[in-house]
Amino acid sequence: MAECISYSDNCEYLAHSGADGVLKIWQTNTGKLAQEYVPSSHLSTTCTCLSWAPNRIPHEIPRKKKKKRKSATAHDVIGVVVETDLLALGTSSGVVLLYSLKKGDLHTQLTAEHTDEVKCVCWESGCSTLYSGSRDGHVIGWDLENSKVKCKWKAEKNGVKSCCLCPGENTMLTASRGIKLWDIHKQELIRKFTGHSTDVFQLLPISLGENSAGNSTAADELASRAYFLSTAVGDRLINAWWINSKSKSALASFSLPSEPALVHVSFPSNKEQPILLLVVTKEGQLIVFEHVLNGTMKKPLKPKLALQVSTPKTSSGPPKPIRVLSAVVSSNTSDTELLLCHGNFLKPTFERVPYKTDGTDICLIREDPMQSTVKADESISKIKTPNTSLEVTVFGPGHMSLGVTGTSSANKKKRKSSSNEVTIEERINLMKIDKSKKSSSTHAPKADTMVHLLAQGLQSHDKKILNNVLQNTNEDVIRNTVKKLPVPIIVPLVEELSKRMHGHSQSGRNLVKWVRIVFTLHASYLMTFPDLVDTLSTLYQMMDSRLNSLGRLSRLQGKLDLMLSQMTAASQDDEDENEALDRPMLIYQDDSSDEDVMDQEVSLGQDHPDLEDNWEDDTSDMDLGQDDTDSDNEDANSKEMIDSDSETSSDD
Repeated sequence: MAECISYSDNCEYLAHSGADGVLKIWQTNTGKLAQEYVPSSHLSTTCTCLSWAPNRIPHEIPRKKKKKRKSATAHDVIGVVVETDLLALGTSSGVVLLYSLKKGDLHTQLTAEHTDEVKCVCWESGCSTLYSGSRDGHVIGWDLENSKVKCKWKAEKNGVKSCCLCPGENTMLTASRGIKLWDIHKQELIRKFTGHSTDVFQLLPISLGENSAGNSTAADELASRAYFLSTAVGDRLINAWWINSKSKSALASFSLPSEPALVHVSFPSNKEQPILLLVVTKEGQLIVFEHVLNGTMKKPLKPKLALQVSTPKTSSGPPKPIRVLSAVVSSNTSDTELLLCHGNFLKPTFERVPYKTDGTDICLIREDPMQSTVKADESISKIKTPNTSLEVTVFGPGHMSLGVTGTSSANKKKRKSSSNEVTIEERINLMKIDKSKKSSSTHAPKADTMVHLLAQGLQSHDKKILNNVLQNTNEDVIRNTVKKLPVPIIVPLVEELSKRMHGHSQSGRNLVKWVRIVFTLHASYLMTFPDLVDTLSTLYQMMDSRLNSLGRLSRLQGKLDLMLSQMTAASQDDEDENEALDRPMLIYQDDSSDEDVMDQEVSLGQDHPDLEDNWEDDTSDMDLGQDDTDSDNEDANSKEMIDSDSETSSDD
């Protein structure tokens, strides 16, 4: 939980409440703890916001004589506020507490309205009304005459994170992420502002119509010259807004080196004087801005000076920084002074530093208050040593032991060295062997990153090294390099990539992978640098100019693909028709051909070797049959010859 800190109007007291819920009030002049209040439920219900009641002069407030009265008037309430110096505390349980500095105890409680923790409280200048905003989304105006609700309305769906009264006190600003302007009397929404991407934790009104005496102009004129500042969680920009602006964007932005923790602004007496903005960062550094609210600023404003506190350099070590806890512009003197609180809230140190307008940074060398400055004096000691003579021998406990009779030291046996002992040379050799085994078992180093080469090239502006690194297109190597890149090198890498992208389009094809991976891994860090907008704007314009014809080229490519696909489909159909014409209409194959039968028989014979013997038997039978037929033919021929001879003889 964030610490709650609030200064009184005259900067005489500083109220603080931490995570333990204990309220501590410190005197800024002496640095002593004035009061400490521990609520009954401080462990379960902690303080979430603080606000002092405005100061008023009690002698100028008319009062009635002491009579039996039915109810208190508004003037009486103002007198009570001045006499008691009330401090409003919002709690995590939704209860608003009013603590009295004069009584040193709780003054009253405002309960039974908020259902969630109170995030902000603000006082009306007359001190008769107190407004509180809660996480439940409601804003409540409390009537301090009878400790009852004066008005209530739903302001934010996601909860009211901050609120403040505008100059003139007819309107109020509430914020969650966006900022809204409300009419207090009608509870109607007047205007919306863009706000921030995260929750707004502080709204500061600025009026340019009040002078140093506190007198103000008419309410309408005062509202027309009213501005306010907004600060969000995790945002390094503080935005300045004009309340009556029709535009939803901010007039100016203040750039910070780190996330803000506490913001304070001094009110100028007229338009010509600049506002003095003090920002305490979470790193414990004080940043000071000077700016005249006279129009819209395109670029974020840079700080006027930076202030930090550190310990002196000693022989034991380098100097250590001391955190700045809070800072305000002191109004007790005619000269501009900065009231600082540094150290820690266990023992804070208050210091007034004159404000210099030369713009040079300030470093205050101070001793660490937590370290003890009391050193032991060597001349003073409770231990006293007696003065003894050198001729006197004093026996101590070691000399009181009984003597042991035995042989002299010359007769003592020497220790024999065992044969199992290892010499020093052998031990050294064993150590070398172990080291060689360990070195051989280690894996070879991986070359999947070029972070050292890239950092060296960016720091020395070596083009050869940068060309060798940025021409690498392996995404794994690029991702490992960008992931392990030191934070101070990220911005120079983006600038170098932006310059190279303006070159030839072929080189930009390889650099696109670097740009994409850099923005993917370090987008949150780059968003905190508003100065990169100018560098990246040229890159955006170049990419837009190159992508102007992408749509038309894509449509042309689609049409060409469609036409080519139709042409290839038509040519494929023609080839299929030609193949169909070349084929014969009918193919007849005779299944009873002898060749096929012989082929089948041969194939059967080859497949079945058992049939070879049968095949040989068949051939032998066929040969025998052939011989029989030949003999028969010969007998027939001989018979025919006999018959012919007989016929010739008869004729004769």
